Amino acid sequence: MSRHRKHQPSPLYRLRHETPMKLIDLYRRKSFVFSIEVFPAKTAEGMETLKQTLGTFAKFRPDYFSVTYGAGGGTRENTHALATHLQNKLGIETMAHLTCVSHTGQEIEVVLRQLEKSGIENVMALRGDPPQGSTEFRRPENAYNYACELVAAIQKRGGFGIGAAGYPEGHIENPDQDADRHFLVGKINAGVDFIATQFFLDNSFFLRWRDQLAADGVSVPLVPGLLVPTSLKQLTRMADFCGISIPNKLRIQLETHHTDPEAMKQIGLEHTSRQLENLLREGIPGIHLYALNKLATVQHLAPLLPYSSKNLLAPCAA
Repeated sequence: MSRHRKHQPSPLYRLRHETPMKLIDLYRRKSFVFSIEVFPAKTAEGMETLKQTLGTFAKFRPDYFSVTYGAGGGTRENTHALATHLQNKLGIETMAHLTCVSHTGQEIEVVLRQLEKSGIENVMALRGDPPQGSTEFRRPENAYNYACELVAAIQKRGGFGIGAAGYPEGHIENPDQDADRHFLVGKINAGVDFIATQFFLDNSFFLRWRDQLAADGVSVPLVPGLLVPTSLKQLTRMADFCGISIPNKLRIQLETHHTDPEAMKQIGLEHTSRQLENLLREGIPGIHLYALNKLATVQHLAPLLPYSSKNLLAPCAA
């Protein structure tokens, strides 16, 4: 009989969220929302270590976690397992990433049902990256072609809050920023509740993009994504892959100290701290922190956030 028993959320989860919560409710209710994006480990041992680390993350009271999906859905099972742990063991609202690349509509429905059974009711709807080894995106037969189609299908189905990605510097495959904003508006019209951006290192890109969207009549929360650069090699690889500009001053600082990992980490933390302080003055609705599963990133930036006293209560149970 227990085999068919519906999963029951932990007492901590029930205490914090007496009723189901869509993330848009957080953005409507709070003046500032702090979210952390993490990715699942590839091995069982790695997952156990990661869960312990994220238990420490939880002490900084993020409003929600988001869990990535991997290229072509390559981490699907681990994404579900980690999201379930965060939602039901740590008691923190969790958004699971869902990509339509390489998935049919029927497969998407299977994933959504699994998430529902685990009490997860928020998804980040993405087209996603091609499977590893692929050089370009090809639409699988009977699959969605664009994120806006996935958004529309989830919205029509019901039951989930929906986030989507925004690209202040334009998408790597569509550097025409005017056209890219047009596609973003299409996703919003299809049913997106809020937008979390790809990381950027120069705030002027985000602020200009935000103001242009406001002029276009967009009113959903536009949440800046921040990432702490701690390695020039890693940052260059990620920036090239995502089409992100690296400010000259930051590049020179990292190049100067490229043989000193601690110095590079401190340079990155200071750069992101300055970004955050400037964005806070601009009245952002929150930040979406690409923590790369690194505790030091959260430890450094969390004290800078405009927390209320409720955010600083006793740590969550790990």
